[in-house]
Amino acid sequence: MKKALLLIAAAAVTMNVNAQLNITASPYTQNFNSIGTGLPTGWSTYSLATASSVGTIKSFSTSSDYGRYADTLNCPSDVNGGGFKNYPSANVATSTMDCAAQKLVTDRAMGVKQVSQTNATHPNLEPGAAFVLKLAKTSGGTGFNLSFKLQSLDYTAPRTTTWVVDYFVGNTLGATDVFTPATTTGTMTTGNLTFSNNPITVNFGTALDNKASNVWIRIVALTASTGSGSRAVTAIDDVNLTWTGNVSVADVASAPTTELKVIGTASSDKVSFIYSTEETNNYGLNIYDITGRTVHTQNVKAIAGENQLTVNGLNLTSGMYFARMSSNNSTTTVKFAVN
Repeated sequence: MKKALLLIAAAAVTMNVNAQLNITASPYTQNFNSIGTGLPTGWSTYSLATASSVGTIKSFSTSSDYGRYADTLNCPSDVNGGGFKNYPSANVATSTMDCAAQKLVTDRAMGVKQVSQTNATHPNLEPGAAFVLKLAKTSGGTGFNLSFKLQSLDYTAPRTTTWVVDYFVGNTLGATDVFTPATTTGTMTTGNLTFSNNPITVNFGTALDNKASNVWIRIVALTASTGSGSRAVTAIDDVNLTWTGNVSVADVASAPTTELKVIGTASSDKVSFIYSTEETNNYGLNIYDITGRTVHTQNVKAIAGENQLTVNGLNLTSGMYFARMSSNNSTTTVKFAVN
């Protein structure tokens, strides 16, 4: 049962830019019931997100005035505007509940109303909207799995938005760092004239195991919506992250770094890499297609310093791919194209 909360009616915004979440013993859960006073530690909202960029930090409206399920008569005049907002969760609210009733719902969800990419107030949300969770580190933890509810809250919106879950491992997140797609189970679309509350599960395999650096997990719309008319209102709720073991929360600054780059032009049969590491260690090299399907995997013995590696016999089709190289405490990812 979610705890009742007196929600603040006055409009307010919040930004969590640098906050990171320290996790210790499994599980970590977040029900977003307190977002009337600000985003939870570790959570932030972004626009202009792409596979190779976290995007631009965006403000989040904490006001409960903006819950809108097809009710334009009883809502504030700007309720249909875009942006990240505090919505009543589809766990309790119904598709026809008016704004006055929605405002009183204590079960809340973290959501976004997508608008045109060139919207003057909330640009670059369609595509590019992202809910981001930043973990301090995962040292001592293995077998990470995520579950959450993906909610489509406006049954009058005909456009369909597709969402993905991806991740990045590293102490700092630069403008050109590449996120790696994760494997999800469940309906990852919103809009399309639906009011829904879909359970989603995410299996990270060993990708997040025992990392001594920050781990960033995103729920993100990387592609433009399909169809015409108004865009979806999408929210997430009841996040549950589980793992095995107890995670240390010591200083993350000492984590070793690894850098991976593609040399020359990748072909359908061959791709060459250059990589540098601060430690001698065993690494796993995985290559994924744009959908997150693994197309190649191998073990690599890396020596501290600069190394080169050529992978042959890939039989790749034309398209975009991601290569991820990871050890027990360092991960790096690069994107490359095959023409």
